[in-house]
Amino acid sequence: MSSDSSKTVIVSSARARLIRVGGIVSLALALVAGCAAFARAADPRDTTRADIDQWLAKYRDAKPDFKPGDVLTAKDLDRIRPFMMPGYVEQYNFPEMRMEIIATRNHTPRRDYMDCTEKYQAQVKMNADGSIDNYFCGQPFANASLSASDPLSGYKAAWNFEARWWNYGPIIISVLFLYDRFGGSHQGQAPNVIETPPAGWISGVDYKSKLPSEASKFFGGGGTFVKTANILYERVYFSHLAPRADAGGLLPLPEAKDIYYKEFSGFFSPFDLRGQVFITYRYNDPHRSDDAWAYDPQSRRVRRVSVEVKEDSLGGSDQTNEDFYTFSDRIAQWNFKFLGWKDMLVVMDGKNDYGHYYGPNGNLPDDVWSIRRMAVVERISKKPDHPYSGVVMFWDAENWHPWMAGTFNRQHKLWKTIVYSSRWTEDYKEWAEINHGVDSTQLEGITATDYINQRATIFADFGTGYPAVNLEQVGKIFDISKLEEFHR
Repeated sequence: MSSDSSKTVIVSSARARLIRVGGIVSLALALVAGCAAFARAADPRDTTRADIDQWLAKYRDAKPDFKPGDVLTAKDLDRIRPFMMPGYVEQYNFPEMRMEIIATRNHTPRRDYMDCTEKYQAQVKMNADGSIDNYFCGQPFANASLSASDPLSGYKAAWNFEARWWNYGPIIISVLFLYDRFGGSHQGQAPNVIETPPAGWISGVDYKSKLPSEASKFFGGGGTFVKTANILYERVYFSHLAPRADAGGLLPLPEAKDIYYKEFSGFFSPFDLRGQVFITYRYNDPHRSDDAWAYDPQSRRVRRVSVEVKEDSLGGSDQTNEDFYTFSDRIAQWNFKFLGWKDMLVVMDGKNDYGHYYGPNGNLPDDVWSIRRMAVVERISKKPDHPYSGVVMFWDAENWHPWMAGTFNRQHKLWKTIVYSSRWTEDYKEWAEINHGVDSTQLEGITATDYINQRATIFADFGTGYPAVNLEQVGKIFDISKLEEFHR
């Protein structure tokens, strides 16, 4: 008899003796076993990459049995499960959970982007290495051209995502980082004031709205906030611009033909990080690596940053630079696979100008939800030593903005989920001056949750929009030689 068989006999005999003692003992054992099984099933760390495939196969064509106006609670978790990724859905099993369902809305991008798509999409060519040629503006590939059986469809989806519509690029005047640890309470730990960045960073951005005066009201639920930080974030596109299709799709700057976009992230709190700046240049050449620089206010020096930093934590948070927007790395660095289309429950029509958060650890969006069609795409790094075995991403089928990503460690277990709550630009009351007329999805906040280390980072966004380009401001904020001038 094998050792496993001997163990089975011993356990079975022990159970039989306990059952003879009385029904109460046997019932207690059954309850304990049931609770243990539930705990295992409810622990996101037990979710494997294979579970995602099984979920997709089981629920690929599922349709909701709830409707707009319904309010779902924890009792409805099995009704929600077909429309929310395994490992993430279990986070909503708590007594205060409340999920108001709203109607799915039209998120068609603005007319100039759609005109670009109609006029230039047919000329875009996909290369065998996943790069593209002849892209001018608009959406590079038709949704109908994507198929799970086509090995290049993952790359087509990645290029659609890369070229998604957001005018000249987004600005977030104050991104509040909250470093959250599971358990406990953050009462008194959320900042009372939402700080503003240095005036020099935003001079030339045309806005009149003001940041809210009180921050703590946005953060409910539990979780321990161990520290906070603030950054200004801005990305500006230099080429492939639908609003400038008649001018070659370019900003009127000499370098615009070579630059796809430039990105600025500057810390202005806490005090020990104030003035620290990161700038990235993304080039149109798909095989050219990004250039990145960091400014350290302590040494007052600018240094070039290795592109390898993309795999590192963003400001000590639970999101890496390459995770930003679910994917912000170079497409050539990854293999992509299109896994199909899936109806998902999402927050992409947020009901307020600013996101609200709740849940046992304070890291879940407290908002209204709708069913939207998502492209499901997996990316796997070409670097054999990358800490992720893969990342599964969910991108909106109508405008290719992100909903969420699930990252898996080298053991193919769920490591993190990164969720992007959004609001339609035309719904803003505050910040209407940099949103109305854009017809795009605008980021309200991010919740990056690390299940292995039992922590999360909440990125709450205040003062978001898609402003028109001010060339003087762009020339100043992205000029590496002028970084020191911001801090004199």
